[in-house]
Amino acid sequence: MKQHWLIRYSGIGIFLLSLLLYTLTLEPTTSFWDCSEFILSANKLEVNHPAGAPLFMLIGRLFTFLSFGNPEKIAWTINFSSGLFSALTIFLLYQVIVKLVKKFSDNVLIIAGSAALGALTFAVSDSFWFSAVEGEVYALSMFFMILSFWAVLKWEEGFGNQGNEKWILFLALITGLGIGVHLLNLLVLPSVVMIIGFKKKAFSLFRLFLFFGIGVLVLLIVLYVLTPLVMQTLARFDFVFVNQFGLPLHSGALAGVLFFIVLITFLIRYFRKQDKRTAELATLSVALVLIGFSVYAVNIIRSSANPPVNFGRPNNIYSLINYLNREQYPKRPLLYGQNYNSPITGSEERLSKDFLEGKYRDTDLAPTYEYDDKTCTWFPRMYSRENNHINAYKNWVNIKGKRVLVRQANGERETLVVPTFAENVKFFVNYQFAFMFGRYFMWNFVGRQNDRQGRGDVVDGNWLSGIRFIDEARLGPQENLPDWLAKNQARNTYFFLPFLLGLIGAWFHFKKHRPSFFVVLALFIMGGLGLAVYINEVPITPRERDYVFVVAFLAFSIWVGLSFWALAESMKRLPKAKILILPLLIVLLLAAPVLMLWQNFDDHDRSGRTAARDLAMNILESCPPNAILVSSGDNDTYPLLYCQEVENFRTDVRIVIAPFLAANWFIDGLRKQKYNDAGLKMTLPQQKYDRGELDFVPVLDRLNRDTSWQEALNFLKMDSDQAKVRLNSGEKVNFIPLKEMSFSVKAEDSEGKIEVSLKDKNFMYKNELVLWDIISSNALERPICFVSKAEAQKYNLDRNLECEGFAYRLVPEKSNRADILSLGQFDPEKLYSRLLNEYQYGNLADPAVHVDWNSVLNVNLFRGRNVFNEVAASLLKMGEEQKAADLLAKSAAVFPLNKIPYDVFSLRQTQLMVNAGMNEQARQQFDYLENEIIRSLRYFTSIPIDLQQGITSEINNQLYYLNNLTLIATKMGDKEKAEELKKLLEQFAG
Repeated sequence: MKQHWLIRYSGIGIFLLSLLLYTLTLEPTTSFWDCSEFILSANKLEVNHPAGAPLFMLIGRLFTFLSFGNPEKIAWTINFSSGLFSALTIFLLYQVIVKLVKKFSDNVLIIAGSAALGALTFAVSDSFWFSAVEGEVYALSMFFMILSFWAVLKWEEGFGNQGNEKWILFLALITGLGIGVHLLNLLVLPSVVMIIGFKKKAFSLFRLFLFFGIGVLVLLIVLYVLTPLVMQTLARFDFVFVNQFGLPLHSGALAGVLFFIVLITFLIRYFRKQDKRTAELATLSVALVLIGFSVYAVNIIRSSANPPVNFGRPNNIYSLINYLNREQYPKRPLLYGQNYNSPITGSEERLSKDFLEGKYRDTDLAPTYEYDDKTCTWFPRMYSRENNHINAYKNWVNIKGKRVLVRQANGERETLVVPTFAENVKFFVNYQFAFMFGRYFMWNFVGRQNDRQGRGDVVDGNWLSGIRFIDEARLGPQENLPDWLAKNQARNTYFFLPFLLGLIGAWFHFKKHRPSFFVVLALFIMGGLGLAVYINEVPITPRERDYVFVVAFLAFSIWVGLSFWALAESMKRLPKAKILILPLLIVLLLAAPVLMLWQNFDDHDRSGRTAARDLAMNILESCPPNAILVSSGDNDTYPLLYCQEVENFRTDVRIVIAPFLAANWFIDGLRKQKYNDAGLKMTLPQQKYDRGELDFVPVLDRLNRDTSWQEALNFLKMDSDQAKVRLNSGEKVNFIPLKEMSFSVKAEDSEGKIEVSLKDKNFMYKNELVLWDIISSNALERPICFVSKAEAQKYNLDRNLECEGFAYRLVPEKSNRADILSLGQFDPEKLYSRLLNEYQYGNLADPAVHVDWNSVLNVNLFRGRNVFNEVAASLLKMGEEQKAADLLAKSAAVFPLNKIPYDVFSLRQTQLMVNAGMNEQARQQFDYLENEIIRSLRYFTSIPIDLQQGITSEINNQLYYLNNLTLIATKMGDKEKAEELKKLLEQFAG
């Protein structure tokens, strides 16, 4: 049936408005976290981290053609693809709400208005807008999810018509394809089954639970039965064809595909002959799911080509299975498992296979650990053994536990206090559900305090309504905040209005049409509660995870839209009710999407911001030619790879990702050619890693003489029994025969040896061994650099580093240990030129550019202000006051205090300004810092004691800053100000 013009053109208008909004606020280049990796994988069809996103990669590749060969525009084109698919999601959401409202209203304005209200509310919601303007998978995944929802509603609309089954088949194909983007799209399956079920059978409470249960079962079958069974069958075929028949790699997998084609064709023909239409439709649906899922063949094809980025190296069917199973990541218990202090009683080896030396051979996977069953629990939520996580568990739950007598590995008995089932449930409710979902939900429909990483205290990352008495009861005083809190652009308040509209819409939806209400509720539950259970989040995360729960936010936005229909229905009894409908819609649009747009625009506008790319380029530019650069984490790795793979910048630098050094595929990849780099020299052969012979290497003191790392590595690679030691288990393994060694390193014109002591080590893990091999085998021929001193410190190499700007170079000379702010050795004249003339700083100082908390965090992690400070301090010691002043002025300009909040480096900067004779600028900065620090302390001390948990360290930081200001005032000769600040310090500290 043809849509009314108002409904049709309103939908098109909403699509265009959304597309315009996202296009205007797109990030022009790469972003922090995984965006760089997804952009580079799309650009050259390289393989990103498990479990991959091959369909995103292919679609993104098509969008890169819009760059017309300009590598600096490639990231924008892929970001634009997110914006486009987000706008299409809003368009389809509009259509979904239209179909829902049509079930209980035929008023065109009410139908179009409800759909517009719900769709626009979701379009400008915090979490969805965030994903719409960056090159990540979540925008495309949401498109496939809402496309599935729309398709099943189209089936419902045409129920009974000939050929209507096409929508079920289309939905099956979309489900399979969607897996190739992200698993989030599967969350719609329970709602899909409920729509189908309620169309065929009348609604009842029993059928509600039945159809929802069947829907969850379908989801689990697709995820844990269908696709794994097919993959394992293909793997078995390939093993037989390759190892037993001697045929080429992939021949068996192709034969397995042919087997499934024949099997499915036979079943379809059989069911058609038997006139079993439902069975035929189900078989066709399974076939289409598998056809969609087959997009993962792209990963095997591209991995086999050995692209520069080839994470997980899924170049055969077995490695693809491990890739899909995310075997490189630790497993989390779900329904039954260990507590954080459950003793390990044993382990079970797990084997897979990999194609090595012309055949499939056994390879080790991470073992499955067995725990003392008396300490295990149903619904394990507090399972992580990391000390910081254990402390966080105890902060979130007052753990009294239960006492359990256990036998430790050494045979001794010990009484442990392990969390109870009830305490695990309490942690789930308090943290995993309320904090990690409820808080995000409130961000989207009530308001947000700021974009600082939430840890559970009253200062960072909470929801905020804008209604004073409610906010102050939860978070303490909300007046007289320091600027770094009050002017945080993510401080958005909606006064509960969208939330209340959603509740109104949900209530009237429940009263008017329960089948469709529970369909939407199922989507909300699966996207919220269901995900919270499944993810089983640890209590300290590196970033906020709100983008994961966006399916639930979409469901609630439907109810926000239905609030217009609900209120319009309630007004029917009023005189001239028809005249009031349009004004009501305008009021509701102002109360939800317009208010949210006004509040959210400034902190979702990423246009002009280039911080992630520029900071990465600064790191690469700091490295000498042909350097080997050791990186440590997502934000100091993925943007570096982006710069090389997308913008072709400094491809001579070879990046060694330290957390990946335990992976054989990564070690092997380092040996291979990448651009003009022939590969890293390594002494230990790849075969010993592949066979698992170097996973765990004893360190013994058998040789009483000095030797080099190279000699020790040559001994370690020997296969003779004389080069091995017998473990308690009876197994013979290679070992390192001494604990004092050295290796030679060359840095520009100097060459020397670095002594290495392993006296505190009794064994060495594979990742440590690989890094020592890389360093000692290459240090004479190539510069060795580190992004972080902390990574070098793990190997006691931090004193042999020279700062080259935003990277550190390994040098033979050892520096004296200095305080944590010290850069160690560096050439001040060289760094003066680089900091002033060569580096870029992400447009962070531009008043029109929004600087979010991730940018602030990474500026600090990459030592933005500190590098300027230390070089300026060195120049002052050399008598170069003008050059020091140039640096300090540049630092203050590119990292302004109103964009990058003050920290310990800002105080050091002020002190150096005084020393450099920059009296006027020093005074201005001093006054700003004084005002902000005192306001911060007054704010913190005004918070009631019972709400101060978690902010003690922040209060201590502010006291430290105030004490430093006192010293700076004295240095400036302002004794009166110094005395005033000293009294204030005593007052706040008391």
